[in-house]
Amino acid sequence: RRKFKAAAKTQPTSSDVEADVIGRFVEQQTRLAGLMRATDKIDLNKTVVTSPVASFVTYSLRDAYRVVVTHERRHFEQARRVTEAEGFPSGK
Repeated sequence: RRKFKAAAKTQPTSSDVEADVIGRFVEQQTRLAGLMRATDKIDLNKTVVTSPVASFVTYSLRDAYRVVVTHERRHFEQARRVTEAEGFPSGK
């Protein structure tokens, strides 16, 4: 529940939101879930990956999935807060 500042190389380039952002997010989540399912025969604890943000950090694929799921949940919660904010267009 703590807030963290994103690493400089992962900062968004602008604050403009395109109209299809929700659809693209859903598509990305579907692709991500498919990729994760494709590793069902891999030992997630023994497979080691390197962080794309800090090349000196390595962890198990299981932990990488935990990081990704937590990160994506954070994006979802950010979107929920924005769309529930006063003054957000209702689209009606």
